[in-house]
Amino acid sequence: MTLHRCIIRQGSSLLEKSTIRTLRTFKFCAIKEGPDLRVFAHPSTLSRLALWLMDASRDRWAEKNARTGKAGKALPFVVASLNEDKGTYLVVGVTGAPEFGDVRKK
Repeated sequence: MTLHRCIIRQGSSLLEKSTIRTLRTFKFCAIKEGPDLRVFAHPSTLSRLALWLMDASRDRWAEKNARTGKAGKALPFVVASLNEDKGTYLVVGVTGAPEFGDVRKK
């Protein structure tokens, strides 16, 4: 339960601050601060956050693309988390289906 709260708290913070950037071939955000920074030093936890962000922001980007008239395609999502002890970043990338419930085939 604590892990889920950390994921939702950090993900909501990233969405509210608009730290997610859309680059040419992927969407990217970096976690540099926060009370739960040590939790995201593990790859499985960071990938769960990336999947949660993908699902939570899918509707927001679809709505934005509909307003601007652009055809949005599903881009991979890359999340980086700072490991303060080592002074390095842990980077995780995930791909998601364009719509909730769809399965993306290789």
